[in-house]
Amino acid sequence: MGENCSSNCPTRDHESFGACLRAKGARVAYCSSASNQDYTTQKRWDKSLDRYRAARAEGIQPASTRPDAVERAVRLSDAAGSAWTA
Repeated sequence: MGENCSSNCPTRDHESFGACLRAKGARVAYCSSASNQDYTTQKRWDKSLDRYRAARAEGIQPASTRPDAVERAVRLSDAAGSAWTA
């Protein structure tokens, strides 16, 4: 059975190469890093959406989820003393 396993498989007892990779827990992520779709971009996106969620939790309705729109809505709300709605 070992002929189906990868060269560094410790057990060499998998019935297919796919079964060997699944046993290792191999994952594919951020395949498009050449087109700027990588972990850094994902973290920036998540942070941006976290800001939007926090604003919505305070009752603020930004015009969009874009960071500049969220920051503007938060500034207007702070200046007005009440939640701002776009």
